[in-house]
Amino acid sequence: MAFRPFQDPPCGLPKVPLSLGNLQDEMSRLMERVWHAGLSTGPFDGQQWAPVLDMYESDDGYTLWAEVPGVVPEEIDVTHLGNRLTIRGEKRRPSSVSEKDRAVRSERRYGSFSRQVDLPEDCDVAKLSATCRGGLLEIRIPKSAASRPKSVKIKVDDEA
Repeated sequence: MAFRPFQDPPCGLPKVPLSLGNLQDEMSRLMERVWHAGLSTGPFDGQQWAPVLDMYESDDGYTLWAEVPGVVPEEIDVTHLGNRLTIRGEKRRPSSVSEKDRAVRSERRYGSFSRQVDLPEDCDVAKLSATCRGGLLEIRIPKSAASRPKSVKIKVDDEA
């Protein structure tokens, strides 16, 4: 399928107005995919692959999800120094593949990885927790108590 950025989108998708801002957003998304997932990232950061991340904020904290399919959860290392979170691990070839085996097709990425994320200042990194299920690493980082909204009880003065 040829890439034709200035034609109408296929199959009834909404038409996005042509603008430099939209082009810049699309290029940013493309570079993010190239840098951290799809193509070999070797020329950029020396890694063959790195997990893609999503991070969301709620009232009481942040949740970060990292896709780590094929990585043994016990071999994932989550650390923090200050407000920088680091996720390290290694995705190994299946043990049934021998050194003598010749690849007929090889699209999956293997090797060690490291991802760093700068967390917002209001995180309580001492209380972060991590869980891995079905190739999805979930890291929960609560907000510090000082950054959460507090309710103030109003006293009623009847002598006015």
